[in-house]
Amino acid sequence: MHAATPAASADAPPVKPALASPLNVPTTDPPLYPPTVPPVTMRLPFFVRLPDMIQNPIRVYAEELYSGDIFARPFLGQNMYWVTSPALIEQILLTDADSFAKSPWETRVLGPMIGNGVLTAMGASWRFQRKATAPLFRHADILGHVPAITRAADTQVDRWRSLAERSGQSGPIVDDIERAMKDATFDVIATTILAGIVPEEARIVKTADVAYMRHITWEFAAIVLQLPPWVWRPGKREMEAAAVQLRGAMRSIVARRRAEIADNIAPTDVVGRLMAARHPDTGEPMSDEMIVNNLGTFLEAGHQTTAQALTWALYLLARSPGWQERLRAEVRAVAGDGPIQAAHIEQLALTTRVLKEAMRLYPPVATVVRIATRQVELAGHRLIPGSLAIIPLLPCTETAASGRTPTASTPTASCPNAWRPSTAPNISRSALARARVSACRSPWWKASPYSRRSCAAFASSGTATIGPSRSAPSCFAHGAACRSNCR
Repeated sequence: MHAATPAASADAPPVKPALASPLNVPTTDPPLYPPTVPPVTMRLPFFVRLPDMIQNPIRVYAEELYSGDIFARPFLGQNMYWVTSPALIEQILLTDADSFAKSPWETRVLGPMIGNGVLTAMGASWRFQRKATAPLFRHADILGHVPAITRAADTQVDRWRSLAERSGQSGPIVDDIERAMKDATFDVIATTILAGIVPEEARIVKTADVAYMRHITWEFAAIVLQLPPWVWRPGKREMEAAAVQLRGAMRSIVARRRAEIADNIAPTDVVGRLMAARHPDTGEPMSDEMIVNNLGTFLEAGHQTTAQALTWALYLLARSPGWQERLRAEVRAVAGDGPIQAAHIEQLALTTRVLKEAMRLYPPVATVVRIATRQVELAGHRLIPGSLAIIPLLPCTETAASGRTPTASTPTASCPNAWRPSTAPNISRSALARARVSACRSPWWKASPYSRRSCAAFASSGTATIGPSRSAPSCFAHGAACRSNCR
């Protein structure tokens, strides 16, 4: 029996033919089981595990984190509770947020670079900065950055094609994907958040940012060991020098922009709008130091983490040629042969799913930490003031409570909360529409599937191969981005 079809009204507008769904693009990809780090099943002294933590913090995650809602493990007299249940996380961050405060960890790790910005500030200072910066990230304002994002993506793809042409080779061309993604995301930041930055300042900011993050896991280890900030540790001086250089460059940008505004140049960019912000109660403007703090915060939020998310998204697509075809089909159906525009973003639902699945598998941020300010109960555990609630983002997506288990990965997996189409622009869409990506398949690649460097090989046909470079076998500085048994 066939359902009755209502007759079309003479006044009804013509029905456009439906575009072929990207999900209908045929694929012969086998199920993809992305490599991961096995949880720790044997308790060993922390000092034995310390080298693993320095190289990749996820290596020290206990098996209990992947099977329960909350896991208590005191260390050196500090009460620590590892929380992975979505309901408990909601309690910590939302419903009972007044019982928790930001931990000193963020201030110690990121404070030298971002000072007391919106990420680390608390109380009245945080509320003021939050209100002042929130308008910069309204949906309409973010969509206004789409042309800059598209240009950065096109520039990177053109660079890869030029690299292939200059090589004169018919085989793969090796490039560092992580570095390429950092360059692309920084190009976006330089034309939006740091508009007006001069080339020398850009060089300082990029090199200082990388230098600071290179040793950040040592800082986390020092915090866990409860070492005071003045104690020496590997990379300490390099991190301090990098923070001074980066903040000096930010101060130069602010001072130059302040002079331009004094000359009646309208403050339409991010720096100018921060200068124009006023405290809602007192009418007090942001100080230059507070603006520098928030520029550093935006840099960290939009540079390192976004670059890592894109790097791992490209890696997964390299392992899934069929999904590459589906994404290309979606982009072409939505944008044709033209550039991605703001009006296209909401229509790229499948692209959004792929990016979210990549971030589920490889969260760009490892943990969120809160400290109890008063006695509070979490699932039968009584946290006293000063107790740490640690939210490890990777286990949160792979526990039974989350509804996701570490099985075959697909962006159409059953996860109602994961696939809500996002309206935020993403750097990789234009690139994915123009580059074909296929998987590296070498014995070395199979033996150790992740490293700090990745390669992109563009042949004359425009085919890219993504895999690790032999020249740098160390892991990502950010442990959350490296979930392999790197050697």
